Amino acid sequence: MNFSCQRPYALYGLALLVPALIISIFQFKKAYRNLKFFTVKDKSSVLARRMKNFALIFGVRTFCISVAWAMLVLAFAGFSWGTYLAPVQTSGTAVSLVFDISYSMNADDASSGLSRLEASKKYAKMLLSHIPDTQISVVLAKGDGVTVLPLTDDRAAVESLIDSLSSNFMSSVGTSLGKGIKSAQKSFPSNFSFKNSIWVFTDGEETDSLLENSLISCVNQGISVSLIGFGTERETKVLAGDGKTYVLTALRSEKMKSACAAAMKKNSASKVSDVQISYIDATEPGSALTLLDGVKNTSSSDYSSDSEENGVSYEIKPVQRYSLFLGLGILFSVLSYVISELDPEGIAEKFKKTAALIVFCMLFVSCKAENSVFGAKNILEGSWFWYQKKYNDAVAKYLQTVFDAQEDENPLLEQYAVYNLATTYLVQNENDVALERYRQLENVEDKNVRYAVFYNCGIIANRKGNYEEAAKFFRNALKIDGTKIDAKINLELSLMNAEKEAKSKENVQNQVSESKTSSTMEESIFARIREYDEKQWKNSEKSENSNSSQDY
Repeated sequence: MNFSCQRPYALYGLALLVPALIISIFQFKKAYRNLKFFTVKDKSSVLARRMKNFALIFGVRTFCISVAWAMLVLAFAGFSWGTYLAPVQTSGTAVSLVFDISYSMNADDASSGLSRLEASKKYAKMLLSHIPDTQISVVLAKGDGVTVLPLTDDRAAVESLIDSLSSNFMSSVGTSLGKGIKSAQKSFPSNFSFKNSIWVFTDGEETDSLLENSLISCVNQGISVSLIGFGTERETKVLAGDGKTYVLTALRSEKMKSACAAAMKKNSASKVSDVQISYIDATEPGSALTLLDGVKNTSSSDYSSDSEENGVSYEIKPVQRYSLFLGLGILFSVLSYVISELDPEGIAEKFKKTAALIVFCMLFVSCKAENSVFGAKNILEGSWFWYQKKYNDAVAKYLQTVFDAQEDENPLLEQYAVYNLATTYLVQNENDVALERYRQLENVEDKNVRYAVFYNCGIIANRKGNYEEAAKFFRNALKIDGTKIDAKINLELSLMNAEKEAKSKENVQNQVSESKTSSTMEESIFARIREYDEKQWKNSEKSENSNSSQDY
């Protein structure tokens, strides 16, 4: 069980209980002395019984307030234990290239007589040529991990950076593959749902033993990692960073294999099947194909909420327990005020009534209603993530709600979850996926949802340049609610753009026909000119012949 505390410094707030309890003791003594001056004639009244049991009431009330404060502090501290699998719908692929540029990579024992670093650069450029649609980031690992190129699709910049890699890029001492992998994790943005992979080009030499922990962290985040080995198992001398000392270095394949095995053991325990942690020797036949097979290009048309291969992956996330502590804090806070008003001698009778009420409520609360409450909670949390622009977390919450609603046969909850999911995709400019989700909601009964569906479908069609289709969607939206000004404006704009597009096509056709007509007229004119020239030439020839006969 993974037990963690997000803000351990918050536990210092528990120290405030000590002075609070001391002050409460002095207040109790002062109040107890003042009670001696008050007398109650009716000794059987509730007030008399409360004054008689004042010490008990005060002690229990102080205890409840103290526990409530402790629970609030623990809730703020952010305790979590246990994990759960969060579904994340991916769109596209992203790969972070981690280059080990330590001095051991300068050893000339790679294939074709190249150094390990030069061989890794050549190998990486070969891989890049086969994944043109994948987002790429570049991280350098030496004594630390540094992201030198954030996630981008500019291949020229990536290849230029790879060509210029050198061990002199960083002045850090030692080798830390773990820090390089952690920097690669941070290079993937949290508000985009890519299928993430990390390729590490290294010889396995490290000085801080952080590799295994970083691989396990990647498993928890649903990121696949491939360690690509360069060099030979035979130790080779290489010049250290001081420029004087020679050290022995070799390919540490066994060490990397054991780290990958430990991470995959964690993966099998968590049942995250689509995450792969593996070691690959760069000299093995088919090693590049193995790497490329791990990077699956997902298109927008392949989305399916029921298929893991079509873009749905899972991340291991800790179960936050702040709601538990917060609920206990509120409960004890309420109890502190209730207890001060209770009749101590009548607590047993009231307890029986309260227990009966609880049993009554439990009998009439069904499991389906409970699941609906949890589904609404997931939608609320997803909306909170959405407004924070954490779209990846919002998609996970909405997908979980869709799955739960389908299992519980709750169509209303499923409709709202699908609508929020489609709107999130629309914000991420994933128009095809959003349109597919919206089309599932065209026949819902809620007029507000139907209007929003047609309106957003019109926005998507307008983005694609399908102005006639966009106008159709906006008309359908206005049929549901004709008072919406935005839909009217967008309808007029779509009609204007459609008319402009039609006119531009008509002008192109007219220009083509005019060019054909002008070419035909030119040909007829040139034919007439040729005929006139031939007649002139024949007439001149006849006159010359007649003159020559007379001269003769």
